[in-house]
Amino acid sequence: MITLFIFKSGARGMQYGIGTYISELTDALLKIGDIKIFLVNYNNVISKEFIVKLNTECFTEICMPSPSFHTTQNNSYDRKYAAAVVRLLSGFIPQDGNVVFQINYLDDLPIAIKLKEKYKHLVISIVHFAQWQQLFDGNRKKLGRLNIDQPTNNIEFTLSREKEFYSVSDHIVSVTRYMKDFLISEYGINSEKITVIPNGLDFSKYEFISEENRNSLRHRLGFGKEDIIVLFSGRLDQCKGIFFLLEAFEEACNHNQNLKLVLLGQGNIQECQKKLNTSFGKVTYTGFLSRELVTSFYMAADIGIVPSIYDHCPYTVLEMMANKIPLIASRINGLNEILDDNKCMFVDPVLSDAGDVSFNIDELSSAILTMTKDKTLRNELVENSYENLIKRFTSTLMAEGMNNLFHTLESNNEMMLKYEKNERR
Repeated sequence: MITLFIFKSGARGMQYGIGTYISELTDALLKIGDIKIFLVNYNNVISKEFIVKLNTECFTEICMPSPSFHTTQNNSYDRKYAAAVVRLLSGFIPQDGNVVFQINYLDDLPIAIKLKEKYKHLVISIVHFAQWQQLFDGNRKKLGRLNIDQPTNNIEFTLSREKEFYSVSDHIVSVTRYMKDFLISEYGINSEKITVIPNGLDFSKYEFISEENRNSLRHRLGFGKEDIIVLFSGRLDQCKGIFFLLEAFEEACNHNQNLKLVLLGQGNIQECQKKLNTSFGKVTYTGFLSRELVTSFYMAADIGIVPSIYDHCPYTVLEMMANKIPLIASRINGLNEILDDNKCMFVDPVLSDAGDVSFNIDELSSAILTMTKDKTLRNELVENSYENLIKRFTSTLMAEGMNNLFHTLESNNEMMLKYEKNERR
C-alpha cells in the first residue's frame, strides 16, 4: 500500500485550478484503493489550531494554521515553519511501507527540503504553472537575458528557486508536454525524471437538463430567453486574456445586441471596466461563487471562451467540455494539447518582435459572432470535445497514471536503498 501525503498551501491558486486538481485526484485515487492519503493543509488561514480530521479509514485531513504572530516572511521564517510542519507530521508517517510526498506549489520548497533531510521517501512535485510566464506575461524571449544560476535580482532569484524546486524533487509530473520540454531545455532536468500526466475530471458529476429547465434556470439567474450568454471562468487577470476579451465583446455587441458576457471569478474589476465604453449593462461580474452557483452558470451558458495568453491544462476548459459548452480558445501551448480545430474555435495569438503576446480584437470578436450564428458548428464542437474529454481527460485516467507512477518509483527507490545499504557494508 502507498501512503501519500499531498501538500496544499493557503495560496490563492488553491481556490482555483490547483485546488480542483487536488480534489479530483484525491477522490479518484481513493476509488482505485490500495492507498492511504493524508491531505496536509498548511499555512491555513481559516483554522486557528492544529486539527486532524479522519474522513475515512483511508483519507485524513490535517490542518496546520499560519503562525498567530505576524512577521516579515523570509528564508529563515520559511525554514522554521517548514521544520514545524515536518515535525508535526512525524507521528503520521509510517515506519515501514511505501511513502510518497506530493508537493504542488513553489511555496512547498522549504518543506520538500526538510522532508528530504529527514526521510528517504520519495518527493514528487507537480508542474501546474511556470514562474517565467507569470513574471513576463508569457514572453519567453525575456528568459534569455537572465542568469538564474547566479541570481542578482528578484526575478532571477524567483526562477532560481523554481529550478531548485524541481531539482530537489525525486520525480516531476507535468500536466503538459510543453512544460516537460521547458524543464529539460531551460532548467537542465533529465527527461527520465519527468512524466506527463494531464489533468482529469470526473465528468459523471455533471448533469444535463432539458431545454425547459435550462430556460427556467436562466430566468432565475436574471437572463432573458433571447440572451446569448458568453461565459468566462477563472481569475480576472491579464494572463487570462480578459482585457482583450472585453474589447472584443464590446465590438461584437455592435453587431448583436443579445450578447451577454459573464465573468465568473475574482480579480481587478476596475481595470476591466476601463476596457468598456458602451456595454456596461451587458457584462456581469460574479466574484467568487459556490460550486453550486458555478454549475448553474455552466448549465446556462451558450458559449465558453478561454482567451489565455498562457495556460497549461486548465480545469476551466475541462469543466466546460463536461458541460457541453462550445468553446472559443487561444491557440497556445497547453490548450493545443487538449483541443484541436474540430473541438473548439481557435483564435491565434499575435507575437511582437519583442515576444509580447496579444490578440487581434477583430478576430476575437468575429469568433464570438461566428459561434453565435452557427448552431451546427456549436453542436459539432460540443460532440467532438465531449468525446475527447471522456477518452483522454478523466480523473480515473489521471489517478491510474499517478498510481502506476507511485508504484514504479517506489519499486526503484527500494532497489536503490538496498543497493546503498549493501555498498556501505
